Amino acid sequence: MATSLKALAADADTPGVKKTDLYRVAPHLLHETEGFNLRDYNDPDVVSHIEAFANSYLNGAYVPPLVVRVDDSGNVTIVEGHCRRRGALLAVERGAEVAFLDCLPFKGNDIERVEVMLRSAEGLKLKPLAIAEGYLRLHRMGHTNSLIAKRQNKTVAHVEQMLLLANANSDVHKLVRSGAVAAYAAIEALRAHGEKAGQFLSGKVDEAQSTGKKTVTRKDVKEWLPPRKIVGGMFNSLHGVVNTFNSKKRRELAELEKLAPEQLKGMTIEVDAAAMLGLYKSWAAADEAHKSKLNETRVKQEKATQQQIEGIEGGQA
Repeated sequence: MATSLKALAADADTPGVKKTDLYRVAPHLLHETEGFNLRDYNDPDVVSHIEAFANSYLNGAYVPPLVVRVDDSGNVTIVEGHCRRRGALLAVERGAEVAFLDCLPFKGNDIERVEVMLRSAEGLKLKPLAIAEGYLRLHRMGHTNSLIAKRQNKTVAHVEQMLLLANANSDVHKLVRSGAVAAYAAIEALRAHGEKAGQFLSGKVDEAQSTGKKTVTRKDVKEWLPPRKIVGGMFNSLHGVVNTFNSKKRRELAELEKLAPEQLKGMTIEVDAAAMLGLYKSWAAADEAHKSKLNETRVKQEKATQQQIEGIEGGQA
């Protein structure tokens, strides 16, 4: 009876077990293609991730194999596992004996190599900006948005959003990469402000910091809208106004539509007073909600400013 995977793979009566190629390569012989991996090695999260691998190698813990290929120059080049290799080198610097790393050979073309990197589920996931840059790389290789979405198991809308972020100006990228602005907040700003998104977001960062908030989120950049209940009331009130229009009034409005805005200035039409009062009350409720929101933001800013002053005074005491 077979007692190992190797024996089971060699057993003709066990067709359900196959042996794959696993190679052992010295860490210093593994190469990285500059710019291929989308991780920012200065990112504190990535630094911690590499440290964790270094500790695993130092403690003899299991680390999954790397995925590699041999390039035209004969170099063993990493496709997936860049942080593991850096962790191993760090462990060697600290005295660990890591003579070899387990490696699996990659079979596929340049597009598939990028896809493997993007889909990598080992350890630390890529951050949104890096994913966006990966999608842009695939797009430039000829992939359509729908194909990228299908291969990455995402929606086309998600891919379009990421490509919008990838093509943003450097000032937007800088804000997202620093953590001052969340990726989806940047996407929202890009949709609304285009080339001026960076300037708009910088202002939002200043506002957020004045309230003690570290990151601008999607909620901070979206245009304020009344609560759903108030919006519903406004719609019903407006519907009530329109319902008072008879056929003569509707013809009058149709004629007014033909005029330029400057021609309409100063002109008036009769509207049912009760219906108009209902619409005004709905607007007043929305206006009050908006003022309340602005006041809430102002109070937060004042509180944060006071805390900063107290912190400075406390440090001087």
